[in-house]
Amino acid sequence: MKNGIKIVFKYIAIFICIIILFISLLTLTSLIPRESIEEHTRESAEILTSQTNRLYFPVREWLMYFDNFTDALMINTAYSIDNSEPLYSVMVARRNYIPGVTKIIYEDKVGELGNFDKYTSGEVDQSGELAETVNGTIEESFEYARYWHGYLVLLRPALLLGNIGEIRIVLTFIFIILLIILTIILAKKSSALYAIAVAIRNTWNRLFLYRNNTSKYTYISSYNDIKYHSCTHRR
Repeated sequence: MKNGIKIVFKYIAIFICIIILFISLLTLTSLIPRESIEEHTRESAEILTSQTNRLYFPVREWLMYFDNFTDALMINTAYSIDNSEPLYSVMVARRNYIPGVTKIIYEDKVGELGNFDKYTSGEVDQSGELAETVNGTIEESFEYARYWHGYLVLLRPALLLGNIGEIRIVLTFIFIILLIILTIILAKKSSALYAIAVAIRNTWNRLFLYRNNTSKYTYISSYNDIKYHSCTHRR
């Protein structure tokens, strides 16, 4: 009984320590000055606006796209961090926020993703909002506090080193290296045939989908910054 209680308290302590660690990491990366990531954020905005919110390209009977909409939202959130109040800023997760320029801040509403008045008549344009935020021509800011934005721990330092295009290249190389390491480990612990099968399966999940003929475009799944749609077979 005593051992069981100790285990419970141990896991509670670990859980609390992990939360403190994650919040601390978010706070530390939020101390990075906006000016330090501005150049690569601007370059990223140019890339994303040129590609639009959805960069579609067909792969046989599949229609695949880069989810620039979400990438732009994440980069905007990273750029909008106010390092003068890092903890609060990372918790409310504002986008389109520029101290001294922003006039209106809208609180987060569950089930809604607020957007700049300019885009209310059509599809929300996250790439456009990012570009206008970097250019300092947007005065409305929106909070996104209902989500845990842990990606900021990696994204803000990454923007010190490169833009979205360069980050994608690095992530692709990391994926390939990890896949090779996984294949080698599985080959040693199991068999070469099993390792190759897993590698092929992971690559398939990375690039393709099972076809769904119930509708022309059906959301299926996501992997990192790429989401996939299936479409009816082109005849």
